[in-house]
Amino acid sequence: MMLAKIDFFTGIAADLMNGIRDLSTRDFFDILIIAFLIYVVIKLLRETHSISVVAGVLTLLGFYGIAVLFDLPLTNLVLRSFFGVFLIIIAVIFQRELRRFFSAFGFLGIARRFMPPSEAVIGIVAHTAAQLVREKTGALIVFPGREAIERHLEGGYRLNGEVSEPLLLSIFDKTSPGHDGATIIERNRIKKFAVHLPLAEHIDEIRHLGLRHRAALGLSERSDALIIVVSEERGVISIAQNRELRQLKDKQELKQKLVDFYVEKFPKLNVKNFFRWLTKNVLLLVISFLIALGIFSLLNSRFAFVQRNFAVAPEFENIPTEIIVNNIVPEEVILTLRGRGTDFDAFKPENLRVLIDIGAITNIAKPGWHGMPVEATDIRMPFNFSLVKIDPQNIRVQIIKNVSAPAVQKKS
Repeated sequence: MMLAKIDFFTGIAADLMNGIRDLSTRDFFDILIIAFLIYVVIKLLRETHSISVVAGVLTLLGFYGIAVLFDLPLTNLVLRSFFGVFLIIIAVIFQRELRRFFSAFGFLGIARRFMPPSEAVIGIVAHTAAQLVREKTGALIVFPGREAIERHLEGGYRLNGEVSEPLLLSIFDKTSPGHDGATIIERNRIKKFAVHLPLAEHIDEIRHLGLRHRAALGLSERSDALIIVVSEERGVISIAQNRELRQLKDKQELKQKLVDFYVEKFPKLNVKNFFRWLTKNVLLLVISFLIALGIFSLLNSRFAFVQRNFAVAPEFENIPTEIIVNNIVPEEVILTLRGRGTDFDAFKPENLRVLIDIGAITNIAKPGWHGMPVEATDIRMPFNFSLVKIDPQNIRVQIIKNVSAPAVQKKS
């Protein structure tokens, strides 16, 4: 039993090495696309702190694999029933993450890429936040990232006004109707004010704080936005991002956080920023590529190159009219083809032929047995397969005269 298990894992390792060795350019780009999608998913799960849920799902998959490997019927039955509705469960558990994943590829996220606020606007916001702290005036300011946030917002008034300190102070003035809502700053303009944000679901760490902090944390749970919170009671500045709420020391730290946020979310397209991003994400990129390679080589083994044998009866062309092919030994030739498992799945054996030009054989008109080679040029097969072996490489053909053929008149 143990030897069987060792052979099983040895077979997996061999399949993996064969998959790597047989990679073509098409396969490489195929793996790169899947690796990129895996990278986006892992990045999103890290930002939304959902790795623990994924770890739980992978643990169940591990138990299922053990149940199959060691033939545990009860565990196999229970987990197989669970995985029968697995996709529905995943859609429910990761509903918010799936929305963010597809939103990341949406038009709005791409269009916003080239429209971050200027450093001057960032400086105005940081200075205004410090002024609000001194005046003990509460504020809630949202800077959207690459993801669209409109579906998370309720109410508010459209302004589309230029960002300035007097305008921000008037919006958050305690006598203003927009005092308790959030202000959305996109590009260099105040897009809306008095907006209601969704409240956070995980409030254990912020029970002692007010609704502004809970609203800021709520939007950070649902998007990649950065939200500034000025506490009315405590007179401090905090930022909410990626489900975390962090208190800042002063306006300089706030300004730096905003600059870092836009450098990360909307980097300029140059070599320096590319290598900075590559250095920061190299481990995650390698992990994503290895996962994609493993999926390609092991779980999706149908894409691996395999060999299969086919028995094909030889056929003849250009047969002279005065002879008949009476017998063939052997009656079938075994052809060994090499190709992808998926190509073999769609392959029709009748498309494989052994077609020999009998008219080109010397002395073929002489009755009796003739030796005849079977060569690669005689094989007709689809282009996506390669010929590995012909067995046998020579056949014997019995020729007899065609008595019903018209006699050939000799020239006088």
